[in-house]
Amino acid sequence: MVSRAEAVAAAVPSTPSKAKPTWQEYEHQAETVGMDVDAPQQESAIVGSSPRRRKSKKPKKPLDNADPKMLGDEAYRPVELKQVSGGALTHEAVVFSSDSSLFFLAKDNAVAVYNVENAEMVQSMAAANKKQGDQTATIHAIVADPDQAEGQHRVYTFSADCRARLWDADTGSLVREWRLPGGVAAYVVADPLRSNAFYCAMRSAPVKNQKPNMDKMKYMVSRLTLAEDGSVQAEQLFKMSGLVGLCVRGDGQWVAAYAMFRVVLAQVRGSGKVVQHSWGMTERVSALAFHPGEPVLAVGDWRGRIMFWHCVDDHLLGSQPTTDRRVSRHSHHWHAHRVNTVAFAESGTTMLSGGEEGVLVLWQLPTDSRSFVPRLGSDVMGIAISPDQAFYAVTLRDNTVKVLSAATRSLVASLQGLTFADSSQCSKPRLARALQPNAFTTGLVVHPTTHHVVLNGEPGHLQVYSALSDRHVVSVEVASFNRTGGSQVAASQPHVDLVQYSSDGAWMATVDSRKNAECYLKFWSHDPAAQKYRLATRIDAPHMSGGVSALAFQPPRQGQPLLCVTTGRADACFRVWALQTRGTGHHYWSCRSTVRYREQFPRAVAFSADGSTLAVAFGGAVTLWDPATCLAPAAVLVASAQTPAISGLAFVGESPYLATWSSTRLDMWNLLTGSVWWTLAMPLLAVTVHPRVSLLAVAVCQDSAADSLDASLLVLTPESPNPIVALSHPVGVEALAFAPSSSNKRGNHPAAATKQLVDPLDHNILIVLTPTGLLNIYGATDSDQKETVVPKAASTAKAMSSAVFANIFGKPKTTPTPVTASGAATNSHVRQAMRLVRSAVQSAYVNAPYHVLPPVSALYDQFFTAQMHPTTPDTLVPSTSDDAEDTAMADTETEEKTLETAATMSRPATVDDLWSEANTSLLQSICLGFQAKAN
Repeated sequence: MVSRAEAVAAAVPSTPSKAKPTWQEYEHQAETVGMDVDAPQQESAIVGSSPRRRKSKKPKKPLDNADPKMLGDEAYRPVELKQVSGGALTHEAVVFSSDSSLFFLAKDNAVAVYNVENAEMVQSMAAANKKQGDQTATIHAIVADPDQAEGQHRVYTFSADCRARLWDADTGSLVREWRLPGGVAAYVVADPLRSNAFYCAMRSAPVKNQKPNMDKMKYMVSRLTLAEDGSVQAEQLFKMSGLVGLCVRGDGQWVAAYAMFRVVLAQVRGSGKVVQHSWGMTERVSALAFHPGEPVLAVGDWRGRIMFWHCVDDHLLGSQPTTDRRVSRHSHHWHAHRVNTVAFAESGTTMLSGGEEGVLVLWQLPTDSRSFVPRLGSDVMGIAISPDQAFYAVTLRDNTVKVLSAATRSLVASLQGLTFADSSQCSKPRLARALQPNAFTTGLVVHPTTHHVVLNGEPGHLQVYSALSDRHVVSVEVASFNRTGGSQVAASQPHVDLVQYSSDGAWMATVDSRKNAECYLKFWSHDPAAQKYRLATRIDAPHMSGGVSALAFQPPRQGQPLLCVTTGRADACFRVWALQTRGTGHHYWSCRSTVRYREQFPRAVAFSADGSTLAVAFGGAVTLWDPATCLAPAAVLVASAQTPAISGLAFVGESPYLATWSSTRLDMWNLLTGSVWWTLAMPLLAVTVHPRVSLLAVAVCQDSAADSLDASLLVLTPESPNPIVALSHPVGVEALAFAPSSSNKRGNHPAAATKQLVDPLDHNILIVLTPTGLLNIYGATDSDQKETVVPKAASTAKAMSSAVFANIFGKPKTTPTPVTASGAATNSHVRQAMRLVRSAVQSAYVNAPYHVLPPVSALYDQFFTAQMHPTTPDTLVPSTSDDAEDTAMADTETEEKTLETAATMSRPATVDDLWSEANTSLLQSICLGFQAKAN
């Protein structure tokens, strides 16, 4: 049944204020939706017709420092950044504690402490004045405190805010902090000879929103001494452009650095004099390490060789700087591709190396033999050896850390973060932190039953990630790929373009391709016993050439097969796929129909909440179809001739609104009137629509600069372009998604059962994926100062009911609520406003497409409730059987009815009275029309 509130909301967008809107507000809202306040609404914008609209006011751009709070209705509570998940775990090497019981990881601006035995987080430490996810405080290096007492667990951190900090991992507290004078410190190594001294590469702080050129960035290799009084002494050693790695020999007298095709070896003498030796390389350098006992420097390159340079000797190199001096070398060669890391055991008899093969190689140097730990799952990017030589910590490119036993080579613990899809194929993880363009083509897809986030993983895979618990759940292999082979093979690796789930999670559809040369549409059925998806049907080239641009499942409908619709990029058609069942009970999918529309190319597709309507975007037009037949479009919606090509569309919850958007514009359509309800003209970064609640979120760009990351997040309702949430998000946005909060695991919205106004973000969270792989989770604050549930009706008058009819027929579904004298309208503006409402409702019922009209059975209750005269319970059930009392009761009843009638006639008409009058006359005309048609 279409209620009064829903129809009014469909006719005039409601203001967030709780006070009754004035006529000026009605007039302003009518301007927003393009209606004439003195005349009935014009015909809807169907089949190219253009409605007469006044120019709507453009929403103001949110400020950079906008407070993250709800706007408008006081019932809504502020929102806040609840949690930051994901992020890079492996952009720096693992650091073990002195007793080898813990290991430390740099997780953006925090230090995460994990147990070696089970990889469970035991502590997280971040600066008190830095918020979660603050990119200005990203940690670049972690160094264990060499002077800590036995049993202590203390580490130094060096971050992008030009700070050095000493942390106590046992208490999670900050011990001391230093301000570095030379800028940002990276590639930090402790000085083996001096207390509180470190070798590092210093560079100037980066300019905001400016991408640094790593090849031309100048570093100053320095030695820092951190004093207990907070002062810092910096001793500059040598300069180097494009520095990629740094290592220090165990005696503290030799420092080596490399940058692509150059290696620098510097001898640091006691007097402070630095003797620098450099070599130009024919092969690109990828790793450096000093042998702990011999005067050897190990140099790894992109050809897979590990060259031993016998040059770490002042007698061989001399006391004067040299360039390209000939030194004795010999190689160890097993890797087929580049060597990413080299490490030596403390004894010097064992060398460990790793590269693109995903294999840990252990070299026994005295015997020149090798052993392997294969199938680690991804490229080996770093190796750390525990102080007691019992564990190896291997960091992988897919953001995974694996702890191996040095004795048995078996896996002890594994920690996997959010995999960075198609991360850059560069020599060091630091450079791979920035994601490739269009890496997350699937966006953020929330699983309908588990509410985990599903998005692109490593090539050909989907990763399922729990954003609330910050844990990797499972990786789904959609297409197999070759994990090795170099850049030539990597160029042909598969990529998952799209993924969607049916509303009950029983089916998953994926689209994967290889550089648009091959394209496959795959349907996967869920196996409840194994808790995994199994491939049921694979369709090769579902849309000939060009791939698939959009994918959507139809919500299940009783008695009808499940449908899935795909749109082609180059064949100008969309196809409807139906679920079929063979006699053996085997399920498969087949093409049911192929639909073309004026030889235009479809770009987006969506189903309504009940599955009765299919919306397909062709250019700037939206076509509405009956998915059961798809013979011809039931309606065509066109905003204007200048509307840009639509890139996405979605029905907003279970409301009659349809949202369409492009890169510069968001249009909200009211399907009851067939017109654009409001428009948001701003550069859009991402849009998401809640599948059940009338709620959508938009990320808009604050700066017109192409490389700007400043964005604003707007949460809106379909009735109004005024956001209920507006906040600044300066770290960029890749994708958005709504998900149920931890207190609403089933994903149901309480308003559906309680019929009350509920803060939508109190039971849902907004997940934002940033370009650096962070998942920022926003939700309502935990403050209990405001009630989150507010009754819809403000009147406290008793509802009229009949005891006799209730006993015979049961309680009515809806009880009319009379309006007291205090709520009566005292001006003529209400009648003028209701004239607008009546015209809009009549247009909704008479002119709207048939597929959005409610069934006649839905009008039955309200129609007959309006025909029955209200009576009081006292007149229906006499309190005594005595004739005199009956007569007195009858007289009293007659007198009360007379007074009630007089009061009704004397008081002004209210909104409820006008609504009842308009609804009754409208329902009568509809019923008479059905009767005449039947006759």
